Amino acid sequence: MKAHTVSFQGVDAVNIEVQIHISRGLPAFNIVGLPDKTIGESKERIRAALQSIGFALPAKRIIINMSPADIPKEGNHYDLPITIGIMAALEIIPEHVCSNWIIMGELGLDGSIINVKGSIIASLHAKSNNKGIICPAECGPECKFATDIPVIAAGHLIQIINHFNGTQVCKEPEKMQILETENSLDFKDVKGHESIKRALEIAAAGRHHALLIGSPGAGKSMLSSRISTILPDMEISEAIEVYKIYSMSNISNQSFSLKNRPFRSPHHNSSLSAMVGGGYKCKPGEISLAHNGVLFMDELSLWKSDVLNGIREALESGKINISRANSKIEYPSSFHLIAAMNPCSCGNAYDIKNICSKFPKCHQDYISKIPGPIWDRFGIIISVPKLAPWELSSSKSKSKSSFEMKESIKKAIDFQKSRYKDCKFKFNHDINSSEIKMLNITESAIDCLNIISEKRGVSSRRYYNTLKIARTIADLDQSESVETLHMKESISYCLVNQVVNIK
Repeated sequence: MKAHTVSFQGVDAVNIEVQIHISRGLPAFNIVGLPDKTIGESKERIRAALQSIGFALPAKRIIINMSPADIPKEGNHYDLPITIGIMAALEIIPEHVCSNWIIMGELGLDGSIINVKGSIIASLHAKSNNKGIICPAECGPECKFATDIPVIAAGHLIQIINHFNGTQVCKEPEKMQILETENSLDFKDVKGHESIKRALEIAAAGRHHALLIGSPGAGKSMLSSRISTILPDMEISEAIEVYKIYSMSNISNQSFSLKNRPFRSPHHNSSLSAMVGGGYKCKPGEISLAHNGVLFMDELSLWKSDVLNGIREALESGKINISRANSKIEYPSSFHLIAAMNPCSCGNAYDIKNICSKFPKCHQDYISKIPGPIWDRFGIIISVPKLAPWELSSSKSKSKSSFEMKESIKKAIDFQKSRYKDCKFKFNHDINSSEIKMLNITESAIDCLNIISEKRGVSSRRYYNTLKIARTIADLDQSESVETLHMKESISYCLVNQVVNIK
C-alpha cells in the first residue's frame, strides 16, 4: 500500500511515497527512510489515535518506508499519511484514497487532526501532479486560496473515514479572504522633511534602495517606517509567494496581510543566520520574510560586517542559497532595502552647533564600518537634517498624504510595466546596464551626468544607478523621455561622495 505526501525543500515540495507493509512475525512498528525524531515519535500518536476511535493496530510486523530513502524527512505532517495508509491496508477505507491525494497533518491522541505548516506549498504541488489534498481543517482555506483542486479539510480521523465510506461528506473549505489591514501611519502627519519624502517616493516608485543619514532625533526611523504605506498592493501571485515563505516559517496568517507588502525591521544585533536564513531546519531569514516588501535596517553602521556582506547576494539576485552538508535550499529574497544611520558615533557630525572635537575623523571611522560595495548598492543616499522644535511647531505647509503618494507611485509603476512588458524585470532598479537604452535618456541629460561624474569620480554602479533613478523621476512626471531636469534631481540623491567622503 502506498500513500503520498511531501517533503519541503525551501518553498518547494518534493513528492514522498509512504509505503506500508504489514506481514506476519513478531509485533513491531518501524519507520525507515531517514525520519527525524518527530516522525519516529509518530508511532505512539498513531497508535493512540486509532485506539481512541475504536481501532487497534494488528499484532503483526508493520514497516513504513518513506521513499526516496536518501532525502531526510522532518516535520509533524507525516502522521496523517502514515495513518491513512495503514487504514487503507487494513481495508478501513478504500485503497484509491492513497493514490489520488496528497496527505498531510499531525494527529492528536484523541484522533483530532492538528494544523501543520507548509499547506499552501503542498496544495500547489498537488495541483502540479493532478491530485487533491487532504489536510487539517485549519489549513483548508489556505489550500483553497492558492489552487482550485479538491480539498478535504478534516478536523478528526472519523470525518475522513466516514467521508470515504460514504456516510458523511466533508464540505469544501471556503477560500481564504484577502484582507487589508489598517495602518495608523501616514506621511501627512510628518511635519517638514519634504525633500526626504520626495526621495522616499522616488525610491518606492523605482524600487531603489535608500539610505538616510542624520543626527539622532532627526526623524530617520519615523520616515522610513512610513514607506510601507505608499507601496502598491500585492498582486495574487506576489501574495502567494509571500505566503509560502511565511507558511514555512510557521507564522500565523493573522500576523500579516495578503494585500499589504511585508515590512521587516530586525534589530542590529541579529545574527547572520537570522538575517539570511539557516540554523535549525534551515528556516527562512529576515531577507526572505521581507520578500516583495521592505527590509528596514536601522543603525546600519552597527550591523556586523558578515551580515552586511551576507545580504549582498540577495540584493543583486533576489534570492539566497543556503548550503548545508546534506542539502542546498534556495529562498526568494527580492526585497526593497531602506536603511538609516547616524553620521558618527556621537551623532553630531552634521550639527554645526554641537559638532564634536573629533570631527571629521570620527565621521570617517564611523562610516568606514560599512563595506564599500554596500554603499554602491544604495541608489539614494540623502542627509536628514534635524529640525528645531519651533520649526516643527510652526510648520503649516500641507504635506502629501500616503494615499496621494501611493496613487502617484502606482501610475509610475504602470508606466514601467508598459515599458518592460516583454522583459523579465518590472522595475527601473532591476534593469541591466546592457539594456540602458530602454530608459530613453536625452543627450543633454547624459552630458549633464557625464560632466559631474568625471569631476567626482564615481563608480560604474553608482553611475548607472543615477540613470535609473532619473528614469523613475521621469515616470513620476509621466514623461516619455528623461530630461536634464530629471537628471539633476537624480544627481542630488545619488552622487553624494562629498556628503559621506567616500570613493
